[in-house]
Amino acid sequence: MPRDFTVTGHRGAAALEPENTLPSFIKAVECGATGVEFDVYPTKDGVAVVLHDRELRRLTGVEALVDQLTYAEVSKLKVHGRARIPTLREVLAFAKGRLSVDIEVKLPGVEQEVVEALRELDMVDDALVTSFLPAPLAAVKKLDSSIEVGLLVTGWDDECLYVAERVGASYILPHYEAITPALVRKLTSRGFRVIAWTVNEAETARWLLDVGVDGVITDNPCLIRGVVEARKRG
Repeated sequence: MPRDFTVTGHRGAAALEPENTLPSFIKAVECGATGVEFDVYPTKDGVAVVLHDRELRRLTGVEALVDQLTYAEVSKLKVHGRARIPTLREVLAFAKGRLSVDIEVKLPGVEQEVVEALRELDMVDDALVTSFLPAPLAAVKKLDSSIEVGLLVTGWDDECLYVAERVGASYILPHYEAITPALVRKLTSRGFRVIAWTVNEAETARWLLDVGVDGVITDNPCLIRGVVEARKRG
């Protein structure tokens, strides 16, 4: 097992606290996560906020799109009535010195602010910017070639490999069900690091360790961290 195998908390510790909120990121630290994954959208007035859904109803009960509200309006909402929606800079400030960050761009238009925030908080070396969309990844690399980017994929097709190479990705992040030992060998032989999402079962995590992925993203970093530590002890 690589010594730098990563356990990244999905939306913080989404199985344990309201997703993509500061309590969720605090819980990820308590679990021993090496990093946190979170999603970024722009508000109507261009503030990058941390939120998974563009449509706010599931998380806040409000019938609106996040990019059609101002930050002042978004800041009054609470996820499941328990915790407010943080800004990108708030999450980065919390993570600095504690966690690496995997920033998923959900909607084009926020790339400039992501790059500026990473620079301002001196977190370029601790960040990975990911997306299912090639355009935001290419935009981030154009703005700052030193920022690492990763292509998210659900199923696997070799076209994904060519897309990742075209946008300058150093990571490919498949859903764990798409991963095979042969795929891991293919991607690592081409110089990519492989991160599996979203891994919530101990047995699945153990199998992924065996096939050689570089890390996993999980809703329950407490559980998966325990699996990793047990494997280290042999």
